[in-house]
Amino acid sequence: MTEFKLSLTGLHARNESTIQATQDWERGRIDSVLLAAAFKDDIASLVRLQKDVGTDYISDGQMTTSWQDALRPITSGFSGVKKGAMIRWYNTNTFYQAPIVEGPISSHGSAIWRKVEHRFVPGGGFRIALPDPLTFSELAEDNFYHSPEKVMFGYAQALNAELRTLGRNGVGYVQFSSPALVARFRGKPLDRDRLKQVGEAIRTSTKGTSMRTGFHTFFGDASSYIPEIFDSIPTSDLGFDFTQTDPEALSATSKGIIAGVADSRTTYLESVEELEGKIERVRDKTGSRSITLAPSSDLRYIPRVSADQKLERLGVLKRKLGGKWP
Repeated sequence: MTEFKLSLTGLHARNESTIQATQDWERGRIDSVLLAAAFKDDIASLVRLQKDVGTDYISDGQMTTSWQDALRPITSGFSGVKKGAMIRWYNTNTFYQAPIVEGPISSHGSAIWRKVEHRFVPGGGFRIALPDPLTFSELAEDNFYHSPEKVMFGYAQALNAELRTLGRNGVGYVQFSSPALVARFRGKPLDRDRLKQVGEAIRTSTKGTSMRTGFHTFFGDASSYIPEIFDSIPTSDLGFDFTQTDPEALSATSKGIIAGVADSRTTYLESVEELEGKIERVRDKTGSRSITLAPSSDLRYIPRVSADQKLERLGVLKRKLGGKWP
């Protein structure tokens, strides 16, 4: 029997008042205290919504200025890495500051935890999404290792110190976000050996930790990696962007599935029946005992009202499918 869960998959959209407060802060019209208050209210609203719709792990939305992009805590907190030029984040309307690797990558272990707005998320069951080792290595400008593999494992080793800290502080779920695996605009899909290498980097990242983990692919078609990905990536769950990947390409697996069925890049609101049809195909093809209903990627690409509506619609579907309320 399949257990149906519900979760966000990354950075969430800010509401209009928080966007305005951020702009006012950047222009010196308000101070950091007022900006922090705006984020506190915004995050509290998102937490309430997640509880109302039955998400299984709570996220703070990773929406503060500390998360201007998914790599920002790393480029501002890891040794050997600094912020570079602003570059478009894949084929979206957002940007990131490219990591520049100038020395051995290391971490004191609390760079990411300090960016989590944990004070506003009472209790356990907290989740966070982080770039996976492949995505970091492919987006980084390497001025030190001169080897993508060494960058990937240097990042993975530094990330391990961070995950140990997150685990000690009650983070129960870490998602490795891997657009780089499938959004390969400048290269061919990874071969089997390279995919296994990514899996070993994930294993390095999670060594000595006990939280549940997911590996979520988005912005591209993952069908060329199936079924090998199920054996190569050592996470509890594997995620697919089903706006890009046909569920018919899936194969049977004992792993949990993160089913990215709500399109994060359009305001079009899918009907419950439309979402349910995709989920039924995922269940039929995988036989998975755990399917997480989810957006296809971060919901930061659309207005907050639309992002919240998509989460609400997934909550309705979870209830319809008989998913347990946390």
